[in-house]
Amino acid sequence: MKTQMFYRIDEIAALLHVSKQTLYNHINHNKKSADRYPIPPYIRINGRLLFSVSEFEAWVKAQPRN
Repeated sequence: MKTQMFYRIDEIAALLHVSKQTLYNHINHNKKSADRYPIPPYIRINGRLLFSVSEFEAWVKAQPRN
């Protein structure tokens, strides 16, 4: 069985160069208004947001570049 690695929200915020609060705000706004802000896929376990390392890397690659 392969072990899957996860980032915590503070690690994702650091990688995206945003605050944890900004990331939480984007997640909450997306719940209300149909994915207005691009955020990486996540799961919630025991109240914690976890982001799969492999899914995060794929999400970053799929984002448009300016």
